[in-house]
Amino acid sequence: MVDFDSMLAQVLSGQAVTEDPEQSRILDAARAEFVAHGFRRAAVADIARRAKVSRQTLHRRCGDKDEIISAVVVREVLHFFFEIEASIPPELSPEERVVEAFVSGMRACQQNPVVAAIKEFEPERFSFGSFGEAPEGYQVIRTLLALQLSPGRIEAAERAVELMLRITATLLLSPTPVLPMDTDDDTRAFARAYFLPIIAASFAQDGDSG
Repeated sequence: MVDFDSMLAQVLSGQAVTEDPEQSRILDAARAEFVAHGFRRAAVADIARRAKVSRQTLHRRCGDKDEIISAVVVREVLHFFFEIEASIPPELSPEERVVEAFVSGMRACQQNPVVAAIKEFEPERFSFGSFGEAPEGYQVIRTLLALQLSPGRIEAAERAVELMLRITATLLLSPTPVLPMDTDDDTRAFARAYFLPIIAASFAQDGDSG
């Protein structure tokens, strides 16, 4: 099974997320099948065949199909997180780091083959009801972003991140010309106009400006 707690602990301690070679090969194979066919249509047998393991080994190492989906999504997000983290100037304020993370994230999502497959094959997965299928994975994502925003005010930060993630999912699924995201400048302007007030309101709810 994929150990989400271990993955999160490694990230929070500043370590790169480690995987054993066999598990990594299985997740690579699963990712390729999901990109080609979508999560729903991808077959466990085809994942095992691509990874050159038996179905029994696949199940033992990575769990059932829902757990494999969760693992692939979380791994994708963690890789993305490290890339974004490295690209943001450290001298920026936490709020501006959120803005720049959103800019980089939207750009990356527009180019990411897993995101493209979700939009093509099963766009309903962008609805937040789908996170009920993978609570561990969603918790990893939300916790990482909240800690970037304010490790000392984690509950307020998680409220802000929750709302920002919901907005982001909607924009990815249903882009609109009313809120253009065609350029980094467009995306940055949106984040400053809407996300910064969300952050301020979340901290103000606790009687703390951040």
